[in-house]
Amino acid sequence: MIYKQVVEHYGTQQKMADAIGCSQTLVWRWLNGKAKMPTHFALKVEKLTNGKFKAVDLCSRLAEIEQIKTPSDN
Repeated sequence: MIYKQVVEHYGTQQKMADAIGCSQTLVWRWLNGKAKMPTHFALKVEKLTNGKFKAVDLCSRLAEIEQIKTPSDN
């Protein structure tokens, strides 16, 4: 699971939470499938990790948006 990889990147759930500005409890909820990562946190993780973890992989809403075809895609 990608959330686990992000936590491993930071070392602990608390260090990840501190880095992105949320609570350790929220990180735990993502890890355990109790909540989905919001767009703003996913974008922050991507930026802080210099793209090692892509926001689209962390946030299901971004993945849905990415799959919407634009008229220029036809």
